[in-house]
Amino acid sequence: RAVALVGKLRAAGFEVAVRDVFQYRTVAELAEKLDGPVPAATSAGTTVDGPAVAPFALLSAADRAALPAGVVDAYPLSQVQLGMVVEMLADSDLHAYHNVTSFRLRAEHPFGLAALREAARIVVARHELLRTSFDLTSYSVPMQLVNDTAEIPILVRDIRQLDEAGRKQAIRDFTAAERAELFDLGVAPLLRFAVHEESDEAWWMSVTVSHPITEGWSHRAMLTELLELYQQLRAGGAPAPATRPAVRYADFVAAELDSLESAEDRDYWRGIVDGYAKLSLLSGWAGDASTAREPYSVTVPLRDLEAELRALATATRTSLKAVLHAAHLKVMSQLTDEPVFFTGLVCSARPEVDGADRVYGMYLNTLPFAHRRGAATWGELVRQVFDREVELWPHRRYPMPAIQRELADGQRLLDVRFSYQDFDAVDTELVDVESGLGEGATEFGLAVAAMTGSLVLTADTHVLSRPDAARLGAMYRAVLAAMAATGAGGDARDSHLPADERERLLGEYAVNPTAAPTRTVPELVAEIVASYPDRPAVALGELELDYAELDARANRLARHLRSRGVGPESIVGVLLDRGPDLIATFLAVWKAGGAYVPLDPSFPADRVNAMLADAGARVVVTRSRHADRFDPTLDCVLVDTERLEIGNRPATAISAPPDLDRL
Repeated sequence: RAVALVGKLRAAGFEVAVRDVFQYRTVAELAEKLDGPVPAATSAGTTVDGPAVAPFALLSAADRAALPAGVVDAYPLSQVQLGMVVEMLADSDLHAYHNVTSFRLRAEHPFGLAALREAARIVVARHELLRTSFDLTSYSVPMQLVNDTAEIPILVRDIRQLDEAGRKQAIRDFTAAERAELFDLGVAPLLRFAVHEESDEAWWMSVTVSHPITEGWSHRAMLTELLELYQQLRAGGAPAPATRPAVRYADFVAAELDSLESAEDRDYWRGIVDGYAKLSLLSGWAGDASTAREPYSVTVPLRDLEAELRALATATRTSLKAVLHAAHLKVMSQLTDEPVFFTGLVCSARPEVDGADRVYGMYLNTLPFAHRRGAATWGELVRQVFDREVELWPHRRYPMPAIQRELADGQRLLDVRFSYQDFDAVDTELVDVESGLGEGATEFGLAVAAMTGSLVLTADTHVLSRPDAARLGAMYRAVLAAMAATGAGGDARDSHLPADERERLLGEYAVNPTAAPTRTVPELVAEIVASYPDRPAVALGELELDYAELDARANRLARHLRSRGVGPESIVGVLLDRGPDLIATFLAVWKAGGAYVPLDPSFPADRVNAMLADAGARVVVTRSRHADRFDPTLDCVLVDTERLEIGNRPATAISAPPDLDRL
């Protein structure tokens, strides 16, 4: 809607962007921002008079000369389109981005194949992406070719003889078969239909589509347009001709190419990737990788909370999307101890031009969304999330695959994504919205989609086990219920967990909060040392310490730390590589009476010092090669250069260890 509004304003000569609609939240505020009509160009380079990109303008002369007959335009695949194709072809089991959806239609007339074929012909003629095929190897870059004609295959099946359960099972079986059969990407169109005739009053429609040609908004709009045409034709009417917008999908590709040349866009995303930690799903929640991978979804209902959540959006002058996105980030923050992190947000890079909302295509770009924990209230959290999206909006065309290649150092940057898919309502007189069946997959370990009335969590059993996905869904529900119950002023700092999860974590403490552990970790280690001193405790390659050696090493270091002032109430930073020294140091800090703050050697110096300052640490245990990374006011205990002094201390336990229960 914002794209459509801005397109109309630009067509009238006002210089305005979608970001302004986000920032100026009322008609009065937006009108005050507009100075008056001026000749304006859109951010995609398209003037109000027509498209900036003529057919074949994005091709070299050699590539154009190599085009086959019957091609009316060609231009490179967008980076996200190409990434989807790579993911689709890379995993023969997952078939990411090859999607099948089915829905039931109520009918005034028995199904008419001729009317559906004619409706499909009209839609294909109107929209370039429905006549587009891909050629990955014949040109200087992977290319998409717009053909002058294409015909959508339509399969018709009779399921009248089956009962309701049998019909749904037949459609599920059909879906599984469709998911296994990829398109020939070199042949347009990259979608196909199937009709399952249930009765003279109802039929099911299955749509199989290659995601790189379309996204949620375009897919929904295309099906709505198709069904409206079908109804008119089936009733004997003649559809009116449609006006084709001046803007084309090629303008979106051109805008992406411009963004790839933008140092400002690149620097913005470098700041996010370098300044924030990647959010990863908990490895302990993964399913059994030795079994067959199964994609599945978990639905979190929201309809009973929607009025209160919309009120929270109104109170914060934001949107329901921002409220649901904030809830998602709150749940993710409960899965990590990182103070700042990024996770994926699906953004639309559709051109801000009149008519662009009616041009079908794949405009999505899933980008790293930076989040900083610490908001005190729900209102503060929602506003923070909303403002961050406004901030990134001018840079949303810089494609995620380029960020991945240029800034990620070889690691996959995004495991989790959030998308908002609350599109315009469909015709519920025609479409049975409760009947939908479908299946698809992406490369994301967890995809969270805000749908009408619910959140839908999509994962697969290799990444997230079904029981743990259910736990996660309950966590979303608990956070959203807290937001709805307490509103903008509610406390956003608490952990919001479902009751059974809280009991699972707290164990005996959930029943008896005064219960205390009978033994500390150092006491448990001492018991093992007394009973099994020769048992292996730590191993690194060929190096191995038994429990007696580990305990002696920890006792010597504990005495050394005591000599540097470490005792009860002390906080000690520990920055060491994984190995015997790391384990011995953790144990030594406890034995000396302190608590440790583990620091990853890969963290940048600014982040390390910020963590130590937040924790109130005054002493750090590290090695000499890392010593220059710390604030000079900190006391650095260097386990390599001070090894002789540490080794000369007694190996016996400190005689009067402090009370460690509080730790």
